[in-house]
Amino acid sequence: METTTVDITASRSLKSRIVHIGQHLLFWFAAMAAMLLLYSRMYDNTAVAAFLLAYLFPVYAASVYVTLYITIPRALLTRRYAKLSLYGAYTVLGVVLLIIMLFLLLLIGRIPFPVPDDYVLPRTATDIVVLSAGVFIVTIAAVALKLLRHWYDAERRSERLQRERLEAELAMLRAQVHPHFLFNTLNNLYALTLKKSDRAPDVVLKLSELLDYMLYESRADTVPVEREARLIEEYLELERLRYGSGQRIEFRSSVERSNPIAPLLFLPLVENSFKHGLSQGGSDAWVRIELHSTAAEIRFTSENSLADGRSRISRDSNGIGLRNVRERLQLLYPGRHEFTVEESAGLFRVSLRIIFPLPTRRSS
Repeated sequence: METTTVDITASRSLKSRIVHIGQHLLFWFAAMAAMLLLYSRMYDNTAVAAFLLAYLFPVYAASVYVTLYITIPRALLTRRYAKLSLYGAYTVLGVVLLIIMLFLLLLIGRIPFPVPDDYVLPRTATDIVVLSAGVFIVTIAAVALKLLRHWYDAERRSERLQRERLEAELAMLRAQVHPHFLFNTLNNLYALTLKKSDRAPDVVLKLSELLDYMLYESRADTVPVEREARLIEEYLELERLRYGSGQRIEFRSSVERSNPIAPLLFLPLVENSFKHGLSQGGSDAWVRIELHSTAAEIRFTSENSLADGRSRISRDSNGIGLRNVRERLQLLYPGRHEFTVEESAGLFRVSLRIIFPLPTRRSS
């Protein structure tokens, strides 16, 4: 296993180096082609232009790589602008001196390759400046590409870190749903066993079905909305076993479009309805749940009666269930959802709307 891992790492490193070298070769091919075109027009002679580029290529390479691997990392990226100015001045001076030195060698005939017959040596400072400007143009182009790549890599790192943070927060919030649901259900089961109710075995069976979904299927990032609708129906069956058939528990759903939805998003809201409604007692207590999915949106509504006139929103709207849903919505569907909690005379209502289609996430 360790050998395989080392081989894979070495293979990736080799591939990365090949790509890196290929990028540099492509840059130099494009840069020299552009400068050849420029010099050909300046000197009206392609052979002279090619000779100049070949002869001055060491100056081009020195200027580009000193800037890319010394000036940028040591001064620009570290925001040491005084050092950046100093390195820039050294580079300009070095380029000019190298060009002068090369043409002095050319003047005394100390070069190992032939010179075009119609080539005329630079005679003025302007000629040196023009040739130096060509080097600086290529260097600036290389710097621009380097900074663009640095910005792109930084953006990708930032996106990856943000995505990892988001996934960690979502995992934490999703983990809160499991014990919260289990605690409530075990309380229900405990109440039935105290009454020695015959419904206790059925509750255990329904609970096992729900836990199977919560522990395994809900690990996915999204599930079809109809699977969440079925989860709600299974949970309501569990509550009907607890409260008996005399209570008003209604659920209406319609799925015109099978939109993907984050798992376990609606369950805390359904639990909340029973917390405020049937669990507070009263023969006329009721719960009504609706879930509708179309190509444009998912709408979820839960309504329940209030057993008395006491205000519950101020006390409970920031409880684990609603707070969990609110935070997950902000992470999963920022700017694409509406979530409201309302209370009126004898009525507690939670509404959720998620707008589709969702924007596509960029992969890393």
